[in-house]
Amino acid sequence: MASPTSVLSTDMKRSGLDLKNEGNAHFMKRRFTDALSCYSEGIAVVTQADEDLEAILYSNRSGCYYEMGNYENAAADARKCSQLLMESMAMKIKAAYDRGESGKDVMPPLLWKNMYRLARSLHFGNAEDAEVHYPLHLIEKQLEESGEYGPMATKMREQLNYYLHMPSNNEKFEPSLLRASFQNPYVEYYNFGHDESESLLRRNEGSNAESILLDELDDEELSSLSFLFGGVGDGRHAFATLLDANHQYQSISETKQDKFRLHMTLNDISAQLLAKDVLVLVLSYELGGAADSAKTALATADPFNIGMVIYYVTLGYAMPRFVHQKMVEHIKRGFTDSTFEDFQQTFPWLVISEDTWTGIIAIMNAWVDPEAHYSPDFPSAMEVLPSYRPNGDDRVDNAMAGLSSMGAGNELIGDMKAKLDSAREQKRAQVAEAFKSMDLTPDMIEKAKYALGEDATEKEMRNFLVEIVLDQMLDGGPPRYVSPMDKLFLEQTKCLNPEAGPSDEMKEETSSFVIGKNGSSPARGSSKEEAIEAINKYKPHVGKNWVTNPVQIDPSYWYFSDGNRATDEFNPVKEFPQGFLTQDVISFMSEPPPDILSAKTDEEREKVFKSNTLASNVIRYYWHVGRAVTNLLGKTVIEIALGSIVAFGDASSDREGKALPTKYHRITLSNIPDYTGMHSVFITVAPLLSLKSKSVTPCIQSNCLLNTGLWKSYDDYLFSTTALGYKEAEAVFRLRVADQEPSIWGTNVWEQVDDDDERVGSLSLSHEELRTWLHRLFLMTVVPADRDVNSMLREEKASNINTFLLTLSHCVNLGMPAHFIASVLEDLLKKKTLVTKATLSNESPALYLDSKDVSKKRFALSAFHTELANQTAIFLQNSILGFRLLDTSVLPTQKASLYELKLGGISPKFEQSWTYEYGSVSSAMSLGFMLQKTKVRGEYDIATAARNNNNGNQMFMMMAMMQGGGMPGSQKKPSKLRRDLLSSGDEIGHVFSCMNWDLANQTASFWMCEDVFEKFSDYHFRLIRTDGWFCLPHGDAKLGDAKHIG
Repeated sequence: MASPTSVLSTDMKRSGLDLKNEGNAHFMKRRFTDALSCYSEGIAVVTQADEDLEAILYSNRSGCYYEMGNYENAAADARKCSQLLMESMAMKIKAAYDRGESGKDVMPPLLWKNMYRLARSLHFGNAEDAEVHYPLHLIEKQLEESGEYGPMATKMREQLNYYLHMPSNNEKFEPSLLRASFQNPYVEYYNFGHDESESLLRRNEGSNAESILLDELDDEELSSLSFLFGGVGDGRHAFATLLDANHQYQSISETKQDKFRLHMTLNDISAQLLAKDVLVLVLSYELGGAADSAKTALATADPFNIGMVIYYVTLGYAMPRFVHQKMVEHIKRGFTDSTFEDFQQTFPWLVISEDTWTGIIAIMNAWVDPEAHYSPDFPSAMEVLPSYRPNGDDRVDNAMAGLSSMGAGNELIGDMKAKLDSAREQKRAQVAEAFKSMDLTPDMIEKAKYALGEDATEKEMRNFLVEIVLDQMLDGGPPRYVSPMDKLFLEQTKCLNPEAGPSDEMKEETSSFVIGKNGSSPARGSSKEEAIEAINKYKPHVGKNWVTNPVQIDPSYWYFSDGNRATDEFNPVKEFPQGFLTQDVISFMSEPPPDILSAKTDEEREKVFKSNTLASNVIRYYWHVGRAVTNLLGKTVIEIALGSIVAFGDASSDREGKALPTKYHRITLSNIPDYTGMHSVFITVAPLLSLKSKSVTPCIQSNCLLNTGLWKSYDDYLFSTTALGYKEAEAVFRLRVADQEPSIWGTNVWEQVDDDDERVGSLSLSHEELRTWLHRLFLMTVVPADRDVNSMLREEKASNINTFLLTLSHCVNLGMPAHFIASVLEDLLKKKTLVTKATLSNESPALYLDSKDVSKKRFALSAFHTELANQTAIFLQNSILGFRLLDTSVLPTQKASLYELKLGGISPKFEQSWTYEYGSVSSAMSLGFMLQKTKVRGEYDIATAARNNNNGNQMFMMMAMMQGGGMPGSQKKPSKLRRDLLSSGDEIGHVFSCMNWDLANQTASFWMCEDVFEKFSDYHFRLIRTDGWFCLPHGDAKLGDAKHIG
């Protein structure tokens, strides 16, 4: 009896033949796990007399393993089957030779089938080419050309030669995984976040991932904690995590303290924001070292002055001249007058690569000497403050003034303003109605009377409480840590209230700022008028002597926008307490700010008001941050990483051997999905998660802010870039969203899951469903639906062909059969017309579709074949694809090179004409290029696109230039270029999505195989936008004009 490979049953009543037939029935229905069990059981019960049946069972089980992607076992069973057949046929072969006949005539076809499957299994299992060639050689040797497997083996052998002679890797190649934006490299992000800070050590609401408690971790976990902050922005989540780690560290044993190690990676695409975070970290470290307590920091001149620099650098758009001078001194001493090597020695807890250092120093040089580095001229405080609207109340009037200046009539403006006022009044009425039936608690009455006086009526108190609720609902910000004086000063001047403290310099600065006769704080309504009067008297001094805070102005974007900044409505008086001083964060602080709610008497409240200023709370907060760094020296490393989080994830292998983590316990992505969508997160960032352990559940936290209102459900939002609903995404990407009913609002947490997780396992896609999904994803990638090029509130489609290819590789890495994934790619490469059940979305935003019952359709995709073949060859040459194809006949054969093409006739600065020529939302990642044999002039420009939708519509373009980024417009039908590409294919042109663009130098760079470049060198090169689907105006150029640069 044969030795069983896997015995799943010992029921001897069923024969090997019965089990074979039952397994075949399961196999035909693609129930491979059930078929595998039957074949394994059959092998276990078959007798030695049934060697032919035993060989068949091994062959069938080999096919089962093959379909499941287990190529090692498929090859082993194919070898075993071949061995059994050779042994059983030995006597027949000898007899045939004795008769002078050919032995191959008695060899069963099953032998050749398994020899061929053996070769394929070795190929897809990434065996050495020589090992794959051996079974192919045996088949060719034994079969005539007319045989079934001989020609197949010959063809496969020819295809393997592609890999034997394939060009070697190009070390310079880095795949662009997102479409470029026309505005590259000029990107302006918000200087401030708008969400509440969260420590990654804490459990996020709705997540199964419990809080990470240092005292409960084993030694291995405690010594290797790592967190990644993607889109770190103003650093609030990183600072909260650092404070939490220090807080827990103080309470664990010395033994555990010795083991503790923490690595935090702060990533952002904006060099300005990272430079700001690094400066604040260094200043906080110096503040924590200059005072042994927060109380001392507030009462001693030197640390207080450091705190004032942090206060104005982080939250203000203008600062006293003295503070500016101190800021420059700190930047010079710590950065611009220091070498990279000196910085590393001085701050070993900060890890910065030389490339990132170069980007940060370029920004800081501009901050130190703005007159030499800003063009147009660096603005004065009075020039920059008009674009800063912390009060928010004047934004409607400013927006209406903008419309008026662009020709909008008074009737339209009045109607729009009336609608906005009506919406606010409706909200006010709803809140007031709710308070009518609400019992006023003693605490509510006490607070209302404190503000209004003891003789306040119930109606006055209810109105007062309504105003508080509206203030928080419509404008944001809890009143617990807000000083009335800070609020008044910001309202009147748009600047931060200067605090004298123990600093002689600040006392001199505020010597003319006196409130009333006794200089009291406006804690009660009676002193509010005095405070406003004093502020207005001091205001001319601010205008004359205060200096613009350069840290808030990116020099490159200042150049691009020609000195026009986007409006910022961040209100630090409200949002710093709300965003930074959360209850969790306050619990991490040894010296928290005083809480107005804890004050019981008038005297206590007056004391809290005087000591609970924004400046003092900022100094308290960052003293704790600095102290955390000091306490954790040698235990914690903070890495600064400049660039796209998607590129960071894709390049994670480069970190090996550099003492940098390649895996992270938790990752947070702040608003990144607004720009890239979740698909690129799943395939590049999710693989960075560490393995699940008994104490730590790795997870990704992500939120969507800007685009949230476009979708009605999380399924719709996720489908927009993944072409899957969230439950299907769980099955495909082996991640699960923590909330059973995820919402598009707020933060969603994605956790790792085991392969045997019931929730995911029950949702596994069949091969047919998987094929349909990949077709749908390909269609969404190469021909995304038309979108409004003038509205910031819109669906983003940043994926390109490289993203699609990386998805295929990721699927194989997750255990999906490589030969099946390869067959999908081969079909796309070989067939100019795709026949599929997948649906091509022509509407935006795309809605989640159940594609199981959709009939088959045909799509002409020849316009996208050249790039797909080009990028596939490049991925294979650089060992990125993760699997190999069998049919390589459609792929280029020459090595890939990097080319650069300089285009002319494009303005490097934003101006109103951009709106009409390029589309106002030029920061959208939607750029590509098209190669045309004959250049078609005018037919595919933005003016043609405007006849089909709002692209080029002047009214919508004017609205786009207003505060708020424009209005979403309806898309009635696909643009002419998109329609023609789908109907006439490569007769219109060959479309490419993978490129980099530098507007400053007006150069496009791209990787292309040399034989592709030569074939199309005489074709016209045209930049296109794939959101509005039109050609951009630029100077004439042909592909052959590009220079080989690497």
